[in-house]
Amino acid sequence: MTRDLDALRAALRSLARGERRAGLVASSGARRLRAEGLGVQLPAVENWFLDRWPDVRASDALETTATEYDCQGLELDVVGLCWGGDLLWRGDRWSVQRFSGTRWNSVHHVQQREFFVNKYRVLLTRARYETVIWIPRGSDAADEFHDPTRPRSAYDAVAEFLGQCGAGEWRATVPVQRAVGFL
Repeated sequence: MTRDLDALRAALRSLARGERRAGLVASSGARRLRAEGLGVQLPAVENWFLDRWPDVRASDALETTATEYDCQGLELDVVGLCWGGDLLWRGDRWSVQRFSGTRWNSVHHVQQREFFVNKYRVLLTRARYETVIWIPRGSDAADEFHDPTRPRSAYDAVAEFLGQCGAGEWRATVPVQRAVGFL
């Protein structure tokens, strides 16, 4: 996993050797990834899966994410899972939220909660070879333009929990020139 979006893109490019395809995925409920510069809607699924760079609509352009609906039943070789604020770790359980208007609302219905958790299960199984998880840094109250819809402490808790589960911090294993040279 990584907390840096540029590091995620570099990791995916370094892991997508030869004919391997890379792409970004995110939950359809990850509405606040927009603040990080990522959209959660594809212009056309067929372009995302079938076209290749330098077509900016292609998955390996790493500019937009496919949701669990876009990629259900389909796989890429290397996937970057962009973690959203719709599923956060709260110390002993997952907190499920739906974004509406300008704030997150908790989801309490058991079946809906299970559905949200299952979205991430689907996204975590879209890679044939490698999955790199990107968890945004979020926004801190001390930030000049604090965004309460992206709390840094909540994303920190997700990263800590996934680390305890065995997800290690991404460490580049190839020279930076090779990763940058992909594009």
